[in-house]
Amino acid sequence: MAAQTTHDDLRRRAEAALEHGDFAQAVTLYQEVLPDLDAEFGLDHDAPWQARLKLGLSLYGLGRFSEAELYHCRALEGRARIFGSDHPDTLRARAWLADAVGEQGRMEEAEAIAEETVKLGEAKGLQSHDGVLMARLTVAWIRFRQERWEEAKQLATTVCADLERHVGASPRLTFSAGNLLAKCLQHTGDLNGAEARARQVYHGLRAALGEEHPHTIAIAHDLGGVLVAAGKVPEASSLAAEVLPTARRVLGDGHRWTTGLREIAAKTLSVQKQS
Repeated sequence: MAAQTTHDDLRRRAEAALEHGDFAQAVTLYQEVLPDLDAEFGLDHDAPWQARLKLGLSLYGLGRFSEAELYHCRALEGRARIFGSDHPDTLRARAWLADAVGEQGRMEEAEAIAEETVKLGEAKGLQSHDGVLMARLTVAWIRFRQERWEEAKQLATTVCADLERHVGASPRLTFSAGNLLAKCLQHTGDLNGAEARARQVYHGLRAALGEEHPHTIAIAHDLGGVLVAAGKVPEASSLAAEVLPTARRVLGDGHRWTTGLREIAAKTLSVQKQS
């Protein structure tokens, strides 16, 4: 009983760390609890595979995408064996695998995994399932990274609408879709639309997760980029300067979002020197 209490506590702490964006702590805790879950439940129960999926998400949050892919792949294999390839939990694992593969630049492979997720889900009438919607969003991200802006915008617009209708306006996946749509609008020349959407996403995510969550910091960086593109350099610089101390504390001085915010914060001074 004492051992079970210990790993139940570890699992709760790991889930809390992941939820609050403390990805390094989540990785440590999930790695610690996995052997206990395997021993207690065996590999015919979902608990060990759920933990592997969340360990993968924690690694993904740290930018360790190849390791995330490994755990997402294991979770997918385990869930497919237990539940079947078209079960909602299996679809969710497959969607996360597609995302991790895409983050490593293997776009064709990621798209194939995402498209298979959509096909399996739709064949079972799961068009509104978050795993299927996430896979569709991954395809939109791939189009964006391929600089196929109009296609990406059309896909992102549709996914945003479907997420808001089926999942709600507040979940993180909806914010992620809104952020992509803002980027697409920016790259297709609709700066007013991009700014409005980026502001909506930033304020919504900040209210939902808090200003110290890594996702909030990332969205602040993206909003700053939209504001710069819209010619609102002083506002972008002010936002970046406000968020930068939090980014340094939470992410570290060398993180890409911290570096990007530092560059945006310095733009007002650069503009003043040029004028």
